[in-house]
Amino acid sequence: MENFLHYIVPPLLGAFIGYITNYLAIKMLFRPFEEKRVFGLRIPFTPGLIPKRREEIATAIAHTIEQHLLTKDKLHRLFEESGYKERLKLRIEIILDQMVDEVFRDIQESLKEGVSLGKINIKTTVIAIAFEKFVEKAGEKIKEKLKKQMLEKASDSIERNIEEELPIILSQLNIRKMVVDTFMEMDIQTLEKIVIGFSERQLKHITYTGAILGFLIGLFQDVYILLF
Repeated sequence: MENFLHYIVPPLLGAFIGYITNYLAIKMLFRPFEEKRVFGLRIPFTPGLIPKRREEIATAIAHTIEQHLLTKDKLHRLFEESGYKERLKLRIEIILDQMVDEVFRDIQESLKEGVSLGKINIKTTVIAIAFEKFVEKAGEKIKEKLKKQMLEKASDSIERNIEEELPIILSQLNIRKMVVDTFMEMDIQTLEKIVIGFSERQLKHITYTGAILGFLIGLFQDVYILLF
């Protein structure tokens, strides 16, 4: 029994040490969240690695995102593929519909007001009434034609301006600052949950790997003792 314990203890102890070592190493990436002091002296390894080098890490992440993920060319392509032109034309069409309808409504109201208040003579009244009838009958065709022409000119002009301004706008976007500010403003506990959350399985594998390696090292020690 003693011999059995003599040989089984090193592998088990190695597994335990390997597991605990990796577990603490992972925890110390974030914890403790703040610097700890005793008698005015900072306790080593406080705060955790990520809280301590938070700004440096944020800058590195921001640099990577800016250089490889959200480049100006990719942002421009995303903008083009977003279908903004179709939505822009639809929005312009709605606005033009409202504008043209209001103009024709104002014309009709002006004509009616002029006739009812007697601000114009009989001859003019006849013309006004005739014009009003004409507007009522041909108004829809006139409005559609007017809308079509205005839509074409407005869309071309706005799209041309956007194409000219878009590269300038994208060049002025400070993606790096935005990412750094977001990273620095994020609560450290929330950041820990995010990182640990999406890599939980991998981190568990690392912890278990430490236990396995520790066990193998202890087993190797047993074999070494037996042979030598």
